[in-house]
Amino acid sequence: MLNINFLENSWFFQILTLDEWEVLFDEWDIDNNLYIVKNWELSIEKYIDETKKETKVLAKLLAWEVFGEGSLWDNWPKQVKIIAKIRTTILSIEAKNSFEKFLLKHTKWWVDLLSSIIYISNKRLLEANFLITSSYKINKHISELSEFNNINLFSILDEFSKTISSQYIIYLEKNPVIDNVAILKYDSRKKWKMQQVIIDLKDSILDIDDLKNEWIDISKYNLIEELKNKNEIIGYFIIWNNDKNFDEAQKKSISIISVSIAWFIKQKQYFEELKNKEYIE
Repeated sequence: MLNINFLENSWFFQILTLDEWEVLFDEWDIDNNLYIVKNWELSIEKYIDETKKETKVLAKLLAWEVFGEGSLWDNWPKQVKIIAKIRTTILSIEAKNSFEKFLLKHTKWWVDLLSSIIYISNKRLLEANFLITSSYKINKHISELSEFNNINLFSILDEFSKTISSQYIIYLEKNPVIDNVAILKYDSRKKWKMQQVIIDLKDSILDIDDLKNEWIDISKYNLIEELKNKNEIIGYFIIWNNDKNFDEAQKKSISIISVSIAWFIKQKQYFEELKNKEYIE
């Protein structure tokens, strides 16, 4: 494990404190520093629209994690935004000249730091492989469907559940007119059965207690994933992972795949509206 106290007292490293919601660097910024999180939490985010008004959270960086290691080899623009979720302390070192001087003066600590970089890089590579594979499976499944209907949506959700190894997925669709109401449309435990349970939302945001109030059978470890179309919340997934929390790789995969499924749901709603208009006419 890294000796944070030693690095903190070394004049090669700077100590930075970020206030809540303060940005360390933004997407496309040039930043040639290597960083170590001393305590608390940073968020890795990616813009999902051209206006740069909304981001998708890709991962969290917690105490002892190293990031920015790519600056040791190149000085390319950053592909993500790093922002403090709460007041956070990090260590920083310039990745070229200062790092080389640190290497020459403190070889032992360099070996420890290098081991941490290799471990983190390997972990992120495995996570990236899982993300790419799982995203490909779902997008391929969606591309092979010929209609935007409920049956095909249920097949996507079942494939999604298998891909991320969850025990069940509940899908709730938010009412587009009444802000504090959502409708439970599908529960993968009741295969292919359409649901129509109305859920009242506290403060117009889904909370697990909202489901409990309607006597929905849910387990202890649940992940709530918002489904968004641009800035509009169109629904929610409630996902259970067999009595344990999802790891970061699974959370990233869920977050990315949910964007594709949200697109399918929005298309389904659009075609349903067209059919209703044709029926009325």
